[in-house]
Amino acid sequence: MSAIRKEKRNPERLRVVLSPRAKPLLTESASTENVSPHGMRVLTEQFWKRGTELTVQSSKHELLGRGRVVYCQSFSHGTFAIGLELLARTD
Repeated sequence: MSAIRKEKRNPERLRVVLSPRAKPLLTESASTENVSPHGMRVLTEQFWKRGTELTVQSSKHELLGRGRVVYCQSFSHGTFAIGLELLARTD
């Protein structure tokens, strides 16, 4: 994970639903920790493999898009933070 950011991250909390594009019926409710125009950090309950493409939808439907997992950081209490690169908005 690079310490240099191309864009400023906004510390924004959104409830989102994640689903892998390969298995769209599998979903997880999660929340963002920060958001930028091209990515977000999302707190999750499950491990997501790097490179996995996900559909991301906010609970209030202000965001619908596709993203790719660029990292998955594990925490000692069994939760994870994933970095998502947003590939396309599908509003």
